[in-house]
Amino acid sequence: MSRPALLRRGLCALGGMLAAMSFAWGQEGYAGMSELPASFDSYLWTALALVFAWLLWRTPRLRPGDVALGLLFGVLNAFGGVLFAYDSWSGLAQPALLGLTVLRALGQALPMAAAIACVSRLLLAPPSSPPGALLGPAALWRWAKRHETAALMLLFAACWSPYLIAFYPGTVCWDLGEMVAQFFGQRDMDTWHPVFTTWLIGACVWVGRQAGSDNLGAALYTLLQTALLAYALAQAVRFLRSRRLRLAATAFFALTPLWGGYAQFISKDTLYTSALLLFTLSVLRTLQAGESGARADGRTLAGLLGWGLLSCLLRSNGLYVVLPTALGVVCAAGRGRGRVACMMAGAVAGALLFSQVLIPALGIRDETASGIYSVCFQQTARTLRDHADTVTPEEYAEIDRVLDAQRLAELYEPWISDPVKYTFRQYGQGAQAESEALARYRQTWLSMMKRYPLTYLEAFFAGNLSYYTFMPKLEGETYNNQAGNRLVFETYELGDDPRYLHTTQWAALEPVRTLLAAFARGWRRIPILQMLYACASYVWLLVAAGLALWRCRRWRMLAGFLPALLTLGVCMLSPVNDYFRYFLPIVAMTPPLLAVARRPSQPAQGAA
Repeated sequence: MSRPALLRRGLCALGGMLAAMSFAWGQEGYAGMSELPASFDSYLWTALALVFAWLLWRTPRLRPGDVALGLLFGVLNAFGGVLFAYDSWSGLAQPALLGLTVLRALGQALPMAAAIACVSRLLLAPPSSPPGALLGPAALWRWAKRHETAALMLLFAACWSPYLIAFYPGTVCWDLGEMVAQFFGQRDMDTWHPVFTTWLIGACVWVGRQAGSDNLGAALYTLLQTALLAYALAQAVRFLRSRRLRLAATAFFALTPLWGGYAQFISKDTLYTSALLLFTLSVLRTLQAGESGARADGRTLAGLLGWGLLSCLLRSNGLYVVLPTALGVVCAAGRGRGRVACMMAGAVAGALLFSQVLIPALGIRDETASGIYSVCFQQTARTLRDHADTVTPEEYAEIDRVLDAQRLAELYEPWISDPVKYTFRQYGQGAQAESEALARYRQTWLSMMKRYPLTYLEAFFAGNLSYYTFMPKLEGETYNNQAGNRLVFETYELGDDPRYLHTTQWAALEPVRTLLAAFARGWRRIPILQMLYACASYVWLLVAAGLALWRCRRWRMLAGFLPALLTLGVCMLSPVNDYFRYFLPIVAMTPPLLAVARRPSQPAQGAA
């Protein structure tokens, strides 16, 4: 072996060791909502060092874009780790801890820069296999070749069937139970939950009750969301051009417990994920047509309208994803921009007519005014927790007009805003009363931000850092055990009143349910596989894919990443940190977004 090669291997080994050490945290003073981190002498760090050393050895030459994004990750992860581990950045005032954190940032930046460079190189490499079907022609069934979507849907349903059968008719999310109560008049209907989804689940339960069983109504909703999820994922696989990518995506969607778990989980997230994925695929096809100088076909345009509108109706925050995406796609569409603009405008207009015209006309109360204040409420609560002695009586009184100021300090949890948010005094009084109260609160919030900027930043990042950094998985007792929730296999019932939704599962399958739940949740503890449950894995894969597009100067296609980017923004402003069901659309979008970043047959030249 030559001396340069030997020297390079030694440097890679040293870099891997130092990078692994930069991720280790001491157990003393640890305040993170998780198990204690592994000790510094654990064999896990040796294994991680070997992985990092191999990654550095396989890395091509780092470019400025790789280094810049690696440093961004290092800063976010290292400083976020301090906040997670010790609940405050106040210790950074000590030069020793600040210097150590900067060194951690550099050490953590190194493997991420290498990973981004490797992913970018793979995406920009010439296609290794031509477009093809899911399997080789000799192995394909004649029927499956003609009906690939149906074949994939059946494959997914078969792989998910253990969850669908064992948990029949599905585990019911708390929100869906509340929405059924609203549909049948046991709660006042309002816009806190999406009205369209309330009608949908209510109609399914009504049909089931006509047949004499809540189970049938819940099963009907489960069947509906399973079918749409299988169809959306099948379309995502068909969108891929490489046979290898198709096989990888099919295995991911079929075998990962995430998808079987969410197929049986009766919530608004599975349907929304499916609709938003189909909308994203329509966006990508539109942009691909523009990139090749063609016009989007009628089916693609119909998808922009239909799936875009459905995404807005199924979740209240869908409009905040679809509207900015519509603006970006219209600007990047190329030929046929007018038709694309009409379809996008139709989707947005339909959503606005539903929410601003139909719902008020039906007398349904608007309760959305305070929905975007989760971050603000958390910042106020943290300020009262950490600086109660310096908050003025006037500020305290203004806060108390809107929130229960006396209890905020004890209720505050960095990972979830629900305990603080549910003290909102104007809840249930309608949008006008909420808006008036929040206008006064907003002035107090802004004035306090100038005095407590660091506390405000701590509250913001503590509430969302696990979406884009590799923090230990959230565990322990939080409000309703929600922070860090990955999969839900328990049904939440509102009470004994027979008018509420009541479902029963087959008692004989209880051992099977226990085994499946343990298997699905156990992936979080298996090295490598646990990365599939880490939100940051998908975020940084998409960052690398975006960098690959930038290097090819395929800027038009970057507009296709807007649904994922905006969904990440919604997650960061949401009430819960590291909440996987909010993040699920990004997971579903990752395979097609990686696919569009692959080098086309005649790529543009350029480098970042």
